[in-house]
Amino acid sequence: MNLRLFFTCSLLAVSAITSCAQGIRMLTLEECKEMARKYNTDIRTGKIDIDAARQTQKEAYTKYFPTVSADGATFRADDELIKGTVPPLPPLGITSPLEIGTMEKGNLFSVSVVQPIFAGGQIVHSNRLAKTAVEASRLQLEMTTDRVDLETETLYWKIVSLKEAEKTLNVLDSLLSSLHKDVSLAVETGITTRNDLLTVQLKQNELNSNRLQVENGKVLSRMALCQYIGIPLDSAAFIDVADLVFEIRNPLGCKADHGHALYSLPGYRLLEKNVEVHQLKRKISLGQMLPTVGLGASYTYEDLMFEKSRNHLALMATVRIPLSDWWGGSHKIKRSRLEESKAVLQRQDGSEKLQLKMQQSWNLLTESYEQITLAEAAVDEAEENLRIQTDNYKNGITTLSELLDAQGLYQKSRNRYADACIDYQMKTTQYLQDTGQ
Repeated sequence: MNLRLFFTCSLLAVSAITSCAQGIRMLTLEECKEMARKYNTDIRTGKIDIDAARQTQKEAYTKYFPTVSADGATFRADDELIKGTVPPLPPLGITSPLEIGTMEKGNLFSVSVVQPIFAGGQIVHSNRLAKTAVEASRLQLEMTTDRVDLETETLYWKIVSLKEAEKTLNVLDSLLSSLHKDVSLAVETGITTRNDLLTVQLKQNELNSNRLQVENGKVLSRMALCQYIGIPLDSAAFIDVADLVFEIRNPLGCKADHGHALYSLPGYRLLEKNVEVHQLKRKISLGQMLPTVGLGASYTYEDLMFEKSRNHLALMATVRIPLSDWWGGSHKIKRSRLEESKAVLQRQDGSEKLQLKMQQSWNLLTESYEQITLAEAAVDEAEENLRIQTDNYKNGITTLSELLDAQGLYQKSRNRYADACIDYQMKTTQYLQDTGQ
């Protein structure tokens, strides 16, 4: 029987059994990514940061509105607060000194409204700064989402890799079972010694040990995936990942112009926002040294003296000149300019690093693609070698040890090919993220 056909049939059988398992939910890669984007802690935290930045932006916008304040006081004393003596005034009928007093009780209430007219640009630039912070939070969330997507893929493909290894073990198990029957028959007929049978049994025990390691790895990997995408850990036994057919396409199909792609990257745009932030901070520092002008009005109600109430309405203009800030303000402006220059240098350095990262990702992607070709050729060679060694063993040309070595080589080549395909999928995702695709 052709070994490739045998391997394919075994995979189909395993897939059929798995898909029919009761209570098992098969997850695709896109489903895992979608759940991670909804429930992953890092992404949820990033969304909270955006909401917090929006509230800061709304708070900054209120500075455009008038400032309204209200004050009030009421009191009652045990005696008049203001006392005096009126001298005798015979024409008014006052023939002796008269003691008078007032302000034994009273009320005072006032409301004032001040509209800022000029604040040295502080209000405008503070609003722009708050808007920039919101945009920076969104870019940070975009970068976090890319990282979460990549980590989700890593966990997902780890399970796929273990499942592929398990399938290869199933094929080898069938080969060893068939070989065990042949060797047992040969021992009974005296063609070979019992030592050959023990050797086969040792290989079967080794395979069972590998299977146990793979099973434990699948359990832990499923739990790790559940934790990352927001599924309860106790649900790990009831989820699995779908078997995928690898579509290996030439990486030239996703090759990007690295120079052009740079400006669309969230990492570069975040560097731009950092420069913008420090520019606005410098302008705010300058505005703090300029006069502020406002127009306002106030209303006052009082009934303090002689139990008579009065109302007052006043219009006012306010000018504030921060004289004392001029000494330290100049140094603050110089510091803000230095920080702005630092941000510009960081943008240049970060841009170069992003370009290097894109080139490195491309090199790793093309290398991974070549590894698939080599791994596929190794599988064909190992498969043919196993077929020849199997025939030779049946014909008494090859020793049992050589046949078992051929089976081991076949196992390694299959695992290497699966890992190479998975690595290519990961490298493709990494390159697409690094180039903003």
